[in-house]
Amino acid sequence: MRIVPWSEALPGAAMATVPAAATIGVFDGLHLGHRELVARVVAKAPGYIPMAVTFRDNPKKLTRPHQFEGDLFSLEQKLSSLDAAGIQLCVLIDFSGNFSKLAGSEFVSTLVRSFGVRSFVVGSDFKCGHRLSTDARSLGELARSNGATAEIVEPVAIEGEAVSSSRIRSAVASGRMDQALAMLGRPYTLDLRRFETEYDGTTLIVSLRGHGVVEPAPGTYSVTVICPSGCRDVEATIRHDGSLRWAADGCTSDVEPSFLAFGPKIA
Repeated sequence: MRIVPWSEALPGAAMATVPAAATIGVFDGLHLGHRELVARVVAKAPGYIPMAVTFRDNPKKLTRPHQFEGDLFSLEQKLSSLDAAGIQLCVLIDFSGNFSKLAGSEFVSTLVRSFGVRSFVVGSDFKCGHRLSTDARSLGELARSNGATAEIVEPVAIEGEAVSSSRIRSAVASGRMDQALAMLGRPYTLDLRRFETEYDGTTLIVSLRGHGVVEPAPGTYSVTVICPSGCRDVEATIRHDGSLRWAADGCTSDVEPSFLAFGPKIA
């Protein structure tokens, strides 16, 4: 997958030579709803390049820092998952003061002009532009005025409720990993490469607090530790201070663990 920063979009410049089909979103966790959008974009190949337009950091970190509950995915996890799902081109946005003031009309026209988007696929709850003033219906109108098409997709629902990153964060934070699994389509998985891991001779310890991740409820969980040398199933405990601990048994300080996938809360 090729990654192109939004900053490469130059006013008046037409960079793309092949038409693209694009879906747009934060894609935190790349849950079942996100994957439906991606699948529809990928299905348009080879006539269109499958594209995802996403953010380096969740915009809520800047717009609502006191309400932001943490990331479900690291940037590396998100990009890897988009790649595995069949996205060939990712436009990566640094949400800054300048971008936050961009009108929805300019955002859409830039994607058409600079990145060759001729087909948009977005969720029915989509919003973009300054003060989120452009919704899915407005995007459809803007797409058509720029010579493109737009497909509006209804949310994927589980047990009558729409799957969302917010619902998944709530499930993880309360230790309901079965609900998180159902909505993600995979276990909630921490990217341990973003943390400093301590080793006291028998136990590996990671402090989750202050790293901007969704912190599971305190308790003991069945987990799968994924190391460069392979995977193993163990029990891990999260304490009230946000520390995550599990017995080393093969994943010592000499072999840094890469990921930790959560199974059920058992105590």
